[in-house]
Amino acid sequence: MVSTRSAVLSSSLSFFLITLNASMVTTALPVIGRDLGDGPGLAWVLTGYSLVFAIFLLPAGVWADRVGARRAFMLGIGLFAAMSVVCALVGNLVVLLAARAVQGAAAAAVLPAGLSMLNASITDPADRARAVGRWAAAGAVALVVGSPLGGAITTAFGWPGTFWLSVPVALIALATAPHTPATAARSWGLRGLLGAPAVVVSSLTGFALNFSSYGAIFVVTLLLQQDLGQSAWTTGLVFVPMTVLIIPSNLLAGRLTARVGARRILLVGQGLMIVGLVGLAFAPAEVWQLVLWLLPIGAGAGLIAPAATTLMLNGVPAERSGLGAGLLNAARQFGSGAAPAILGALLTVSFRLSVLLAATVIALPAGLREARR
Repeated sequence: MVSTRSAVLSSSLSFFLITLNASMVTTALPVIGRDLGDGPGLAWVLTGYSLVFAIFLLPAGVWADRVGARRAFMLGIGLFAAMSVVCALVGNLVVLLAARAVQGAAAAAVLPAGLSMLNASITDPADRARAVGRWAAAGAVALVVGSPLGGAITTAFGWPGTFWLSVPVALIALATAPHTPATAARSWGLRGLLGAPAVVVSSLTGFALNFSSYGAIFVVTLLLQQDLGQSAWTTGLVFVPMTVLIIPSNLLAGRLTARVGARRILLVGQGLMIVGLVGLAFAPAEVWQLVLWLLPIGAGAGLIAPAATTLMLNGVPAERSGLGAGLLNAARQFGSGAAPAILGALLTVSFRLSVLLAATVIALPAGLREARR
């Protein structure tokens, strides 16, 4: 029981930390620019971290399986905390960019290792599904509170405070990790895994989830600011109800997945997202209409993320769950990156067409699941 609680706490805290860090630093970026130089390299404080994180997710998952999830987690979270200290103390942009890149690699090590620890600690599929729901909700909470918390800390203590806050959270996660069971490594790569139905379906679903949800946020943001003349503040407020709704949806997804299985919850989540996206495509260009149709997108995304994660963890051998988690989250990051490029190009032709493409993409994995049954 202690190991189970420790695994849930460690993995959830680490996911909260990774998401919170990115949100807070985004808010603090203008102040960092004023102190260290507002040049073209400033954007790499965010981009460098995100790019390294995305690139290292898959090899980090392989590494977690090779050295053991608990060891990989503790090394990754320790390095993340150390780089947070470096980021808080630096006096020039070049060192900050280097530290952020290393921090991105550390985050990539922590995410799949944390899920692998959770998977090893909870053998009952129903209990695991509920734990994954709590894990996903921790990230959603960080997403909701990250921007306002980052703004408050930056105002009160300066931008280094956003990095100092990461240190105690990381240390708590590090302190609880030794109470989780150690996992031995027996696997090196993708061989024999890519053809597994759960791996294929969950990875494609993860890609589609981020492509469609981040794509919707991207095109609606441009619509609000470029076509409707809304401020950045108003634009941010439009997405608050959608984002807040993800938290209870994550928790509900864990419980429902435990009862009826991941595939049914994925279908419900995809249906909700399709309703919201089609509604956006044909709704009048009014702020309250946009807020309304974003709600089912948030609810659907909140159901899909834990269900896809549970499907992956249940569908791979325990000793390869680090690789599975890394593969799923790498697919999600790829979806996040592809959405602005593809939908942004299509947006020059038609807002409706770009949103309908997002609806089509989130619908495709449902057809794949039926074909593989």
